[in-house]
Amino acid sequence: MIDEINRLYLSPEMQSTEPVNKSIPSFANWLSDKLGETNEQLLEADKALRQLASGQAPSLHQTMLSLEQAKLSFQFLEQIRNRLMSAYQEIMREQI
Repeated sequence: MIDEINRLYLSPEMQSTEPVNKSIPSFANWLSDKLGETNEQLLEADKALRQLASGQAPSLHQTMLSLEQAKLSFQFLEQIRNRLMSAYQEIMREQI
């Protein structure tokens, strides 16, 4: 009976050498994308602010929305950095 179970679970047909899901992006790629998006939002907010200062902005409301969106994106990245630094420091404190 044990031999039958071993044949079922240890057969080479059941084992695959391919990764389960190839479409999952890595953390580095995700972080790079978020950095790019945040940079674009900061540049758009800066452009909107310059247009407001020169009197060419369509509305104050739209300018404030772009500024707030850029601020929130930056704060999100700042929290990611803080968590990564905290994890790194905790790993460095561990005794080997």
